[in-house]
Amino acid sequence: MPWSFRQMLAPLSALLLFMSACGDDPEVRPVCGNGIVEAGETCDDGNRNNNDSCDNSCRRPAPDAGTGEDAGTEDDAGTGEEDAGTGEEDAGTTEDAGTGEEDAGTTEDAGTGEDDAGTTEDAGTGEDDAGTAEDGGSGEPDAGSDEDGGSGEPDSGTDAGTGEDDAGTDAGTVQVSLDSFGPTGTFARTGTTGATFPEALTVRLREDAPAEVWVEVASSSAVLSVQGGLVRIAPGERSATVQVTANLAADPETDKATLTATLGNDTRAATVRVLAADQAAELATLSPEVISASAGQTQGFTVALDVPPAQDTVIQLALEPASLGTVPATVTVPANSLSAKFDFTAGSTGGEGQLVAALNGQSIAAAVQVTAGSSTGHVVISEFAPAGPGGAGDEFIELYNPTSSAVDISGWKLQYKSATSTTGYNSSYALPAGSVIAPRSYFLAVSSAYASTSGNTVTGNANWGSTIQMGGSAGHVRLGYPEMALTDAITSPLVVDTVGYGSNANQPEGTRIATVPPVAGSYERKASAASTVESMTTGADALLGNGHDSNDNSADFILRPTRQPQNASSAAEP
Repeated sequence: MPWSFRQMLAPLSALLLFMSACGDDPEVRPVCGNGIVEAGETCDDGNRNNNDSCDNSCRRPAPDAGTGEDAGTEDDAGTGEEDAGTGEEDAGTTEDAGTGEEDAGTTEDAGTGEDDAGTTEDAGTGEDDAGTAEDGGSGEPDAGSDEDGGSGEPDSGTDAGTGEDDAGTDAGTVQVSLDSFGPTGTFARTGTTGATFPEALTVRLREDAPAEVWVEVASSSAVLSVQGGLVRIAPGERSATVQVTANLAADPETDKATLTATLGNDTRAATVRVLAADQAAELATLSPEVISASAGQTQGFTVALDVPPAQDTVIQLALEPASLGTVPATVTVPANSLSAKFDFTAGSTGGEGQLVAALNGQSIAAAVQVTAGSSTGHVVISEFAPAGPGGAGDEFIELYNPTSSAVDISGWKLQYKSATSTTGYNSSYALPAGSVIAPRSYFLAVSSAYASTSGNTVTGNANWGSTIQMGGSAGHVRLGYPEMALTDAITSPLVVDTVGYGSNANQPEGTRIATVPPVAGSYERKASAASTVESMTTGADALLGNGHDSNDNSADFILRPTRQPQNASSAAEP
């Protein structure tokens, strides 16, 4: 067989290696550094192999978990690739890294064989998981379910664990809000505890309280306080009166306080003035300050004080001159009140003057004007129509009693005369027995044509049939006592009231009413000398009666565009 030198090299190399490892030869250290930057290095650190005692400081930093590559591996954890150096499937895949068990978050817990937390049953317990119908491991309902977590008590929506509704604040209850807090400008008296006056300070909600509600009330000064700084509104109620304690000595610098009510984000404020125990009241106003009234008319007045008195306070009243009418001699303002009301009744004598109110040497006055009206102490013809929508016979005569006493007019007579007759009246009708006019009230006498006209809805108290037939454009009507004859002159004491209408009426009181109302209208007596068509139909005099009688027909009547008969059932005026 041919020999080769190459065949001797292998045994020789082995012999040399054996000899170098034996004997007292010096320690052989690893050879580090080769001038080469190996794969995975950022510099030449001298390392050739792992565990060769050479510096290994130049390795490239491990890629962060969750990036493209896993720490120290070639593949990223959770990517579906193999895990770092294990050869097993990656954590987060079907099986756990290196265990062969299913990963946490799958059907069973990692390595336990139990259901994972967050599944139907709690991890390793067999109980329902937190957030399901029952609490994790407790067998009790979970927090946020129908009952409170593990307590068996109702959850938020009522008060947590109490079963009671929370005071308008707890989750799931009806929210309440503050509507008002007032009135402002009320009073309290030092040394007392109670409601303010003359009106009680009240806190009010926009809706009924679903449960007990407490409203915080703070004071700007120690002169006034609310016990505990709270006001309770009972369940089902919408408001509550604020009880305050007043003490002027607590803050000598002021006699006022601003109370602020707070409920949630709502705030309201009201001022309260604290009075001394014996603080005197003074006159403040008398209203109205100016009036004009016709004879017999009633006008209401109000007198007010600057502060509510501690006791009932008597105010003196007087008219200057006294002939202007009548007022009570005194009027009383009750304790803890600010004002009192009284009536003035105008007299029969016209004139101007004043109404004076006086208290402890102080006085205030209101200007008063009275328009005289003669003969207001008797029944008058207040409205009449010689024709109407129902035709020439659609007639009525309305009577008014301006006095303060009822008047029996049984047997009294209504008479008619043409415009130009000089021989007396043409027809007469006696009012039936039992005819009475109440004070400041009406009585209505009508024709048969009026009674049969469908548009006339105010029923007559007496019906003259066809006995009286008035001229549509001119004529006279009068009222008198039962003894009045057709031929009695206008000046006879048996004649109570007379009206001449139309351009040629020859025997009116004073001056005839020259013009004629429209077909649907009527002649109406004024409430006062200043009355107009507008004030009598839709204005200030519309409900003041028809008592003005100056014995001048043209000055005492207006022409109504639309008739308005009133009967014994109509409301008294004024």
